[in-house]
Amino acid sequence: MSFARHRQAAAAARAKASMKDITRLVRQALFDAVINTDDAIRGDHVALTVERAATPTAPARLARSHPGDDAARTQARAMYERCLRHYREVVRAQDAASMHDDVGAAVACFVAAAMQALHGTSATPATLLRLERQLGGVVQRSASWSTAGAQERQFYFEQMAILAVLIGESAALARSQGPAALANVQRAARGYLQQLLGLDPRALALDAQGLRPGDSLRGAPAAVA
Repeated sequence: MSFARHRQAAAAARAKASMKDITRLVRQALFDAVINTDDAIRGDHVALTVERAATPTAPARLARSHPGDDAARTQARAMYERCLRHYREVVRAQDAASMHDDVGAAVACFVAAAMQALHGTSATPATLLRLERQLGGVVQRSASWSTAGAQERQFYFEQMAILAVLIGESAALARSQGPAALANVQRAARGYLQQLLGLDPRALALDAQGLRPGDSLRGAPAAVA
């Protein structure tokens, strides 16, 4: 291996390790915040933002781990790029003028989409704002966030934004396709919550107070104010 390639490989390894540290510490901090919901949202809310990268990195990085051949990975990358574009242009169009992305809002949208897919609980704007306050501070207080580079921070945001749209769209489509299709989406949503945030959705509830400990939601789907 040439010195140049070795440096590239070493840099890639460090970036991967940094993302693992962020994810691991956010998991623990998020668990603590869910247990102490009032503490997580007390005080003035300051949005956790990152400067928008000129070229997104998450679509390509996520596509590289996609199963299949090169054609399948190219198709996956296009899908991830579309999801990120939809999030920025539709879901969070208000962020466009600042050229900054709101990390707390992306995590909130991701959690809300996953919980809706799993429990049929539709988050209102007020609930999303509550979640944003609850979760944005969790990420910011994690030990690795302050030392993470701009690229790692941007990737974290992009991944959350992409999954928020992907889960939401997939669940909506699956409901028209039948129980088996919906079960597949729910399995993926459950896995993402556990893998990225260390949360067991069976022990969580989403309501007007945000994300909190609780039994699995039962009954008809309902909007939470």
